[in-house]
Amino acid sequence: LWLACGTIEAADGYREAKAEAKTRALEEFGDEWYLCRLSLRLPSQADLQWGMFPSPYLGAVGPDATPGSVVYRLSARQRDGALGQAHFLLLDGGEECFEVDRRSGLIRTTGRPLTPSKEYHLRVQAVNGGGRKGPPATVSILAGYRPPQFTNSTYSLNVLENTPVAQPVAVVQAISFQKKSLSYMLLINPGNLFSINQESGALSLTRSVDYESGHNLHILQVRASETDTGLSGVAEAVVHIMDENDCTPEFLHSIYTRDNIPESVAPGTSLLQVLARDCDSGLNSELSYFIPSGDFDITSGGVVSPARRLDYERPNHIYEFVVVAVDAGTPPRTGTASVRVRVANTNDEVPVFSQSVYKTFLSEDAGPDTLVAIVHANDPDGDAVSYAITGGNEDSNFQLDNQKGIIKLRRSPPPRLRGPQYILNITATDDNASGGPYPLSSATQVIVGINDINNNKPVFDECQNYNAAVLENQAPGSFVLRVEAHDADMGVNGEVKYGIMHRDGVSSGFDIDSDTGVITTAVSFDRERQREFTLSVTATDQAEEPLIGICQITVLILDQNDNDPKFENSRYQYFLREDTPVGTSFLRAAAHDDDQGSNAAITYSLSDQKPAYLHINPNTGWIYVNHPISQ
Repeated sequence: LWLACGTIEAADGYREAKAEAKTRALEEFGDEWYLCRLSLRLPSQADLQWGMFPSPYLGAVGPDATPGSVVYRLSARQRDGALGQAHFLLLDGGEECFEVDRRSGLIRTTGRPLTPSKEYHLRVQAVNGGGRKGPPATVSILAGYRPPQFTNSTYSLNVLENTPVAQPVAVVQAISFQKKSLSYMLLINPGNLFSINQESGALSLTRSVDYESGHNLHILQVRASETDTGLSGVAEAVVHIMDENDCTPEFLHSIYTRDNIPESVAPGTSLLQVLARDCDSGLNSELSYFIPSGDFDITSGGVVSPARRLDYERPNHIYEFVVVAVDAGTPPRTGTASVRVRVANTNDEVPVFSQSVYKTFLSEDAGPDTLVAIVHANDPDGDAVSYAITGGNEDSNFQLDNQKGIIKLRRSPPPRLRGPQYILNITATDDNASGGPYPLSSATQVIVGINDINNNKPVFDECQNYNAAVLENQAPGSFVLRVEAHDADMGVNGEVKYGIMHRDGVSSGFDIDSDTGVITTAVSFDRERQREFTLSVTATDQAEEPLIGICQITVLILDQNDNDPKFENSRYQYFLREDTPVGTSFLRAAAHDDDQGSNAAITYSLSDQKPAYLHINPNTGWIYVNHPISQ
């Protein structure tokens, strides 16, 4: 509950108002504890201040000045800066030689004789319309010639580094009490860094200054002289050279590298620290860091950490990004460095089958060792994969090669197949070679349809005897091999169409004529990149529920002499003693050839020399002394 206490007049401010509110609470409620929304109105506190300039307040008058000569003008202001409606009083001093006009504040001579070279001190005061008095002040008036007075006895100046030469940086001014023109000059000017305009008092640089040089404080002494009287005054100017944001942040290294970071490292883990320097000072040298990439974070101290889980399977297993250092200057300056993080593999990916479901068909009278299907799984971590049948083989009709993924019918006893189909659950498990808490597995299904009518599938009679090879660099369309499969069925059930299975949706690099079984190249091969290819060739009959025969063929890529020998070094240098015996082998200029067999056999030779000081073994590349050597 808020209790209104009314309006309280309090000349002395808050303390008096609080006491009055407490008294009212006791009278009204009998308790000094109260909650009061206090509305406090205070009388005007706009105290008077003197408005004359400069300080101290000085004046001058000729010893023979006539009565009523104006010597000085007083002025007053409110505390908020507004001109004061005040009248002025002469409290004491002046020996009745001066008087103060109450309204205008003008100090005039009274006509009483003035003592030459004597200084008269007048104590004055201003009073506002409410009767509030300002602080007393002293005005010193010299009966004679007074030296010039600077507007400040000491000037404190801030000058930015890189300020252009001859550009005014400040103006020092003085007052001539004799209304004479003034001439300014520098009495103390360390290093002649500054110059001053003789007429205006404008200070400027004589050469450019650099804050980072370390010499940033300069104390000058300025003199203002009256050319007619020779009178002069002196003031001090303290010049501070201020920093400008002219330095760009620089990293200690242009590239920061961290290798072998496990891809399982937790987000927020410190990986490395970058550090930049800025030769400016203050805010201009305060640096903050940020990384444009969303994969990493950086602290104010430059510590880099992953923002999310890393992925080894990215290209080249490397994260490469830019870190930026920004200073707090205006406008800000930035510097950059590169960061490379190489990720080490961790077993965090399950094997991936080439198909989510495999479908094939068997005749109900299919015999032992009949090929059913070939399943294939690839592990993104690069681990080896083994296979197992984990369901659907209750009758044990099917056998699986756990390394190759080949599913066949059992050999003994002969299989007994019953329709309409078998659904085999196949599991692929990696060997955890990439390192992990445990091996990882994935599963697929092989659906084996049993056809009671089309009970013979195409068979490659010569599958085991096929030998295929093709020369590297041959144009696409080159002949490789003709395969042939037979189907014991009649009509469309015995018509065979050929095809090649593509693993993981990737082309094998070979084409096959679906009618003739002729296999040709689809691309030009490079033996140095891959030496052989394993093709899964299919023969499919044309029944409504076709049967497929599969033959695995290995195609060798034959070598062509398409690689030049390459020396291990482009230049060899060796120093021989002049008494080296003839026949001494001293240097082997080894080369290698990426080709194969005779195409990779290398013969070495030396360019002709007269006399032939050196020979080379054509087979080994060893260079030896063939003739006595003279220095």
